Amino acid sequence: MEHTTSAYLQHKTSVGGGTRRLAARVVLALALLVAGLWNLDGSPIWWDEGWTLSVARNWAETGHYGRLRDGQPAAPGLEAAFTTTLPVGLSMRLFGVGLWQGRLFGVLCAVASILLLAALCARLNHGRLAWATVGATLLLTIHPQIQPLLQGRQVLAEMPMLVYLLAGYLGLWAALGGSWAALPLAMLLLGAAWISKGQTPPFLLASLLVPGLAALLVRRWRIASIFALAAGGAFLSANLLRWLGAALLLDPALPPEPVEGLLGVVAIVLTAFHRLYALENLAFFGFPALCGLLWGAWRLWSERTSARAGAPAWYMRLTLLAFCGSWLAWFLGLSVGVPRYMAVPGVVASIFVAELLFALSGGFAFRERLLALGDLLTLRRPTRAGVAALLALLLIAAATPLTVLSLVKQYATHDRSAQHIAAWLNAQPPGSRVETYESELHFLLNQPYTFPPDQLHVALLQVDPEARVEYDPLANDPDYLVIGRFGHDLYLPVLATAQFRLVAWEGIYRLYARVR
Repeated sequence: MEHTTSAYLQHKTSVGGGTRRLAARVVLALALLVAGLWNLDGSPIWWDEGWTLSVARNWAETGHYGRLRDGQPAAPGLEAAFTTTLPVGLSMRLFGVGLWQGRLFGVLCAVASILLLAALCARLNHGRLAWATVGATLLLTIHPQIQPLLQGRQVLAEMPMLVYLLAGYLGLWAALGGSWAALPLAMLLLGAAWISKGQTPPFLLASLLVPGLAALLVRRWRIASIFALAAGGAFLSANLLRWLGAALLLDPALPPEPVEGLLGVVAIVLTAFHRLYALENLAFFGFPALCGLLWGAWRLWSERTSARAGAPAWYMRLTLLAFCGSWLAWFLGLSVGVPRYMAVPGVVASIFVAELLFALSGGFAFRERLLALGDLLTLRRPTRAGVAALLALLLIAAATPLTVLSLVKQYATHDRSAQHIAAWLNAQPPGSRVETYESELHFLLNQPYTFPPDQLHVALLQVDPEARVEYDPLANDPDYLVIGRFGHDLYLPVLATAQFRLVAWEGIYRLYARVR
């Protein structure tokens, strides 16, 4: 009877604990969603957002997956992959065409990526570290182009790709644990991540091949075969998804315009200026991730006997470490160096940052660590525990205020200058032709608009100061010309001819009318 009562009480406690955990996760998800949706259309529209938003709008309104040029269907171009653009268009079909509707999918992906990262951490460690991962993700990702909630509030590819990637890794984890049925789903999700962002494939491959080779070295054949199948399946899935997207969405009469040389101005930039720029950004904005990755590498090495034992957690950590480490190595050594290009590994590395803080705090034993820290600072009894507590405090104190400052600044922004310029142009006689390279206006305009060919984007990004960009906007016979952040140098020659006069100026936009 006592045994039965004890078992009943244990079951009741387990059920109650499970209910509380579920309730806490639901509250977290709702809180993140509210934070993501707050003032969603307040921040200005990025140039990168504009291409994706305009294609999504065209698909939502007319079924044409591509751009418009002078009011006529044109090929797609610089927008994000269809794994991002299509869901954005679907949101517009469901809720109407608008900025918050276009950004909604990114918010959902940001929330999902944080929850998936916590779920992955919980499988590698335990629930307390999962919550610490959420905290590190939200408060120790300093730059607004890295912080996931802020990233998700824009129509960019990072957060959707991260959702596909982390969901794929969770499927891979299940396969490592013995569930072979999860492997095909992991392949499909990793394939979606593969095509969602141009930089992803080499680092995704590294994350699968490195642990696979490690498993081969210690003769863990089953684990090695899982990683080999995952790598091959991700590659095949990526190509299948790419083919399906082209077959179902693209108009064969409007093939995409080839853009040559983009790799050399974004992904492989060897100038000393950009190498120093990347180093400065990584050192200043990426130091929490670097600390976490160094800790993760040391822990893997110290627990290397787990590799021989075939421990799934060891191989999963190596997967994440290879992904983040190879990406950040590219960022430091080859990329153009803008902080956005280290956003994905910066977020994923939050798992290792949380593990580092857990170790430094003695398993989040805050009271004991504070006492040890007090003894260290007063020099009464310096100990390793005190030094560890000091390191944790320095890491948190250095990163958290900067992250909070980014959050406050971005949430307080309410810039609608693009909307106002577009409204002015939309109020002109129907058919008024607008020439602009500011792609966010393409999304907002109801008038026909024209823009330069995509190849000029490469020319504008070239680091050679002597390079000249040749483009004649008058060939499009525009009635109005709008210059913002991206089109300034491009249109200076035509402005010098006095064929346009300034009629409006708001924010970064200058609107010129043609002198007829």
